[in-house]
Amino acid sequence: MRSRPTVVATALVVLTFTASAAWAHAKLLRAAPAAGSVLIHPPAVVRLWFSDELDVRRSALSVWNARGQRIDNGRGGVDLADLDRKTMKAALKPMTSGRYRVRWRAVSADDLFVSSGSFAFVVRATPK
Repeated sequence: MRSRPTVVATALVVLTFTASAAWAHAKLLRAAPAAGSVLIHPPAVVRLWFSDELDVRRSALSVWNARGQRIDNGRGGVDLADLDRKTMKAALKPMTSGRYRVRWRAVSADDLFVSSGSFAFVVRATPK
């Protein structure tokens, strides 16, 4: 039978690793354009920042117009220029006034935990 200090030490080690694994999930920190924003000029790129390193092959980002048409270039995902691999970006096709939805799927590189979400922004372009 194990001594009480050994059992306590083992429990602490297990709890420490379990807690650190739970904190390793990538969470969306911010976005540009921001969720719910109203823009006068259409953006050329959507960029998302996450709290943890992302799995390059499993994470994805797309942008859709109100008619359900994809308006990004089809290659939205982890920004390979970011050495930390904590950002995603998608280049956008020319946009008109309207409502747009950003959809993302983030897979943590550490534990492959999947999180996903979406948000909208509006473009109210003024005629030139």
